[in-house]
Amino acid sequence: MANLSSDWKPVCGSSDLPVGARRLVEVADVEIALFNIGGSIFAINNRCPHRKGPLIRGYTDEEGGIKCPMHGWRFDLRTGQSNRPAHAQVYETKTERNTVFVAILAS
Repeated sequence: MANLSSDWKPVCGSSDLPVGARRLVEVADVEIALFNIGGSIFAINNRCPHRKGPLIRGYTDEEGGIKCPMHGWRFDLRTGQSNRPAHAQVYETKTERNTVFVAILAS
């Protein structure tokens, strides 16, 4: 069994993602949607697991959720959980030296 660890990838400058902003980045051929909600940065796979809708175009709420623009399925940006039969891939983030990083699992 492989030993899994996080590989932190720089994705943008912190000034490129001010409060209320969103940004689409690509890491290891995966589109990741970044959101700054109230000063907290969240990262989620850009494609809704339901019908592959672009979550970067979704509707965020102050509770840390995102609704898919295609069918309105809501996902928690912290956990990827939904009250629908789907789970979205979320990624841990951190900011250091004015750079936003996303954790990608590496084996």
